[in-house]
Amino acid sequence: MGMRSFRVKMSENIDKLKTLVELNQSTAARNIFCIHPAGGGVSYYEGIAKELSDVAKVYALDDPVIYDDFDYRSLPELAEYHLETIQEVQESGRYTLFGYCSGGPLAYEIAKQLILEGKEVERVVMFGSKIVTGFDSTVPEKYLFLRDYLGARFGLQLTSLDWPSFESRGIPKVSKAIVDLLVEQKVEGISNNIHWVDRSIQALVMMREAQKRYRAGNSSMDIDLYQWNYADSEAAAKTAPWCDWERLTTGRLNMFRPPKKVEDHLDIMFVPYLAETVKKVKAYSLACS
Repeated sequence: MGMRSFRVKMSENIDKLKTLVELNQSTAARNIFCIHPAGGGVSYYEGIAKELSDVAKVYALDDPVIYDDFDYRSLPELAEYHLETIQEVQESGRYTLFGYCSGGPLAYEIAKQLILEGKEVERVVMFGSKIVTGFDSTVPEKYLFLRDYLGARFGLQLTSLDWPSFESRGIPKVSKAIVDLLVEQKVEGISNNIHWVDRSIQALVMMREAQKRYRAGNSSMDIDLYQWNYADSEAAAKTAPWCDWERLTTGRLNMFRPPKKVEDHLDIMFVPYLAETVKKVKAYSLACS
């Protein structure tokens, strides 16, 4: 089946889909749906979406927890939410999904549900999803990871909070305590983004808890995995896997090695690796069949 046989129906309500973000203005026949990682945010895809404008219309799906009082306990529940949005945009045809980091397992689950509904998944393309933290069901703490994650990624100082006491609190109260501390510390930009930061923290916790319960299972879909370098390769090697890569699919599994490291840069979705990533994606993942 070639690109000309795609049948796409655009919903009249597409502008009302809160979590849907158009990342380019392409008029190409192919659609690509990019799935958010834990905590939401889809800016990771902006660079590649721009470079793919000649071959695909690129959409991103952000975390609904940020936009609504949406609550879920499992990745399949979250996947079902996104599945409905995707089918508002594309009712039929072959589906291509991108997943960045922890968005990879979620993209995989969405693809499984599409297949269960009798749809055809052309490919799931993952970026940096070989090793993803948060899938270790033996970790008892619900919130402690936030201290280390937010500290390492954004340089936030959260050690003064009483983390053990948080374990008996609900997600909204814990998130508010963190945001209140950030306001007190006068973290740059926090005063104008309190609601967004609060909802993002809640989304991060909710997805982490769902990840602990997730079991990927196997499939027959084609998967491309673009790997990146890790700042701490030893720690990455000790991370509990989110799937059994050798048994994940009976379809084609293509693993692309990380690019040669340039200084301290790691993320293959940004300069200086973006051009190479785009070239490979066009040549291998989006080649018309």
